[in-house]
Amino acid sequence: MASTSRASAHRIGSLLFCPACGTLLDLPKDDEDEIACAQCGRLEPSSSYENLPTKTYSSPTAFPSALRSKRALVQDQLTDGERAKEKDPVAQEKCQKCGNIGLSYKVMQLRSADEGSTVFYKCLKCGDQTSVNN
Repeated sequence: MASTSRASAHRIGSLLFCPACGTLLDLPKDDEDEIACAQCGRLEPSSSYENLPTKTYSSPTAFPSALRSKRALVQDQLTDGERAKEKDPVAQEKCQKCGNIGLSYKVMQLRSADEGSTVFYKCLKCGDQTSVNN
C-alpha cells in the first residue's frame, strides 16, 4: 500500500527516513530506483535523498574520554561573575579551617627542576591559604 501524499524526504547524517511515517529506511542498493518503507509501504524515489543538506549534532558527553573524566575531578564551581575574576582551577578538597569542599589552586616550580613543585590552595569560602610541597 503506497501513500500518495508528498512529504519531503529527509535524512540525519547518513540515515534516511520515510517522509510519510518517519521510519528509518534501508539504504538503497546501487540498482534500486525506489526505496520501500517497511512500516507504511510508501515507495520513495532514491533520487529524492540525493543532494539533501546533512546536519549532524553531538554533545560534549557523546564521546567519553579519559581526559574528560579526569577533568571532571577538578571542576570550576564559581558563578559567572566570580569566574571572570578567578582564573584558578578548583580541586574537590576539604578546607582544614572551615571544612568547605572546593579549593582553588596554583602549582608553581619554586625549587630546582629535579625537585617537586609547590601547590598553593585557597578556600573559596573563608579564604584560608595553605601550600603543599610535592
